[in-house]
Amino acid sequence: MNVEVLLGFIMILVIGSLSLIGLFMISIRETTLDKILFILVAFATGTILASALFDLIPESLHHLEELNADGAAIAESALFILVIFGYVMFFIIERFIYWFHGHAHEKEDQLVCYAGIDEGGGMAIKRSNSIKSFAFLNLIGDGLHNFLDGIIIMVAFLSGIRNGVIVTLAVAFHEFPQEIGDFGILIYGGFSKKKALFFNFLSGMVALIGGLFALVLSDVSEIFNFFFLAFSGGGFLYLASTELMPELLKQKDLKKSIIQALIFVSGLILIISLVLLLPHE
Repeated sequence: MNVEVLLGFIMILVIGSLSLIGLFMISIRETTLDKILFILVAFATGTILASALFDLIPESLHHLEELNADGAAIAESALFILVIFGYVMFFIIERFIYWFHGHAHEKEDQLVCYAGIDEGGGMAIKRSNSIKSFAFLNLIGDGLHNFLDGIIIMVAFLSGIRNGVIVTLAVAFHEFPQEIGDFGILIYGGFSKKKALFFNFLSGMVALIGGLFALVLSDVSEIFNFFFLAFSGGGFLYLASTELMPELLKQKDLKKSIIQALIFVSGLILIISLVLLLPHE
């Protein structure tokens, strides 16, 4: 096992382990959590957008050039078709598979994680008497999401350590706030805290299967790396432009909007700096 593959699995394990953050986050004050999410969502938007435009899509172009140098004769338009395909597929995943996963976070315009505040100021989620179907749907949707994350991270590391580091950072900043909500959904849906933590962790570990899947297919065909880098670039564009950016636009306060914009730009600058400073393998 080479260094890139080993690092890929280590980073996938780290990202999957973010599912354990729920137990810690559930005990902190709502105002503190608001501040954390305020920063993370803005920063994630910048890192994911920059990763798509400055790392994933350019790297897929690099793979295309190598394939064509070996006689593949693939038109450059194929790359952009794959980018659009990734964008559309992520849209379909969100609309159909993620319907409950994405929207179960809210209950009558209130976040599930904010369903109640205990006497100490921490979040106190009211648990259902029976396990609701949306809790299981959330696990399925989250499992698929984590599977895709595993593939994206492993393909990135197989393309070079620099790409792996950049993509892992982008995925981490996106996963962190999502895992907080996922934990809240499971408790709200009827799981005990221990079971919610356990099943959310199992869902996170599905990313390892995605990484193994990517590793096996990359050994079979080099074109898989080209395909999935372009596909992931389109998916990241979708996440940044339609899932995360609208959250930033909900902010009406001028001062907070300016701060959020600066955090967003700092996410862009971080990824662009890494692309420029880290050597390309």
